[in-house]
Amino acid sequence: MVNHDQFCEVLIELEDTLVEQFRQIQQLIELTLSERQALLENSDSLMNIVEEKEVLLDRLGLLEDNRRKAVQKLALERGIVSDETSIAELLPYLDESEARRVTRLAEGITSLAREARQLNDYNQALAVTRLDWLQAAQVFLVGVVQPEPAYAPPYKARPAAEAANFGMDYRA
Repeated sequence: MVNHDQFCEVLIELEDTLVEQFRQIQQLIELTLSERQALLENSDSLMNIVEEKEVLLDRLGLLEDNRRKAVQKLALERGIVSDETSIAELLPYLDESEARRVTRLAEGITSLAREARQLNDYNQALAVTRLDWLQAAQVFLVGVVQPEPAYAPPYKARPAAEAANFGMDYRA
């Protein structure tokens, strides 16, 4: 009976971890949408949003580690031997209602992660486009301000060698 209770505790821990992952990825999507808006508006809040995303990604990494540990514990409880045990391998060992809950959570996380990845890819493309535009504008502005290579202001004194021969070539 103690073994079953420990299995239930770890299963509850896994479900809690999956729920928290789901919520954190939802928050990541919201931040990614805010990031897009900041990129489009050239907002100063972009750096704050990026920092928030980094913190959130760190939390998601910790949650993923916790999920892996819980899945591994459940696998050991049920005698499943595998290098990388997945949630799908555990489903046959769960009650039907537990299996449905865990499956729905895992599918929801996968779906949200896919959406977050797509939004992030779009934001990356937008940022690269903005950066390319800024670099092109910078090159143009520097080119406008700098004098042409052959240009010399009329008030600039000529080198002594040119002044002495008055531009004439005295080669034999």
